[in-house]
Amino acid sequence: MEIPFDVANIPGPEMGEVVSPEVIGSYISNAERPLLVVGSEILRDDFFIKIAIEIGKKGIPIAATGHSIRGFVGTEYADNVMYYNLHDLTNCLRDPNWAGLDGKGNYDFVIFFGILYYYASQMLSCIKNFATDPLIRAVSIDRYYHPNARMSFTNITPRREEEYRDMLKRLVKSIRGRQK
Repeated sequence: MEIPFDVANIPGPEMGEVVSPEVIGSYISNAERPLLVVGSEILRDDFFIKIAIEIGKKGIPIAATGHSIRGFVGTEYADNVMYYNLHDLTNCLRDPNWAGLDGKGNYDFVIFFGILYYYASQMLSCIKNFATDPLIRAVSIDRYYHPNARMSFTNITPRREEEYRDMLKRLVKSIRGRQK
């Protein structure tokens, strides 16, 4: 059993699985309405912004939370990113009648990336335990194991930075493109 990055993170009896990037990529590819939710941690390095843009180019909408929107300003992809408050977005995701960012309905698969651990943990817990649509799945592609996500990467220490970057590249490569 994987140990949560923050040992005070007590998820209850149902804990998320640690899976490979290819498994998450397969789920993203098969989701009807996936959504990538990015946080300010992607601003630590341009590489993470580029990964988010590459995922977006596969036809997956991006919701930028916090001040992560700054990472997209001035890029060729800036017009394809919507700003949303993470707390509000999480509450909207719980509502099966929400029209989504594009007005076409709620999302069935939400990918969390670059969100502060303790904040992401609470939002993932809310989706896991209180979403009225049981089909919504939330996963994490951060460097930390999130027990409240349905699927997550394992804990990856900063000394293994290249391994984490490789996992993100493998994830992007494994996602089949979608029709916009």
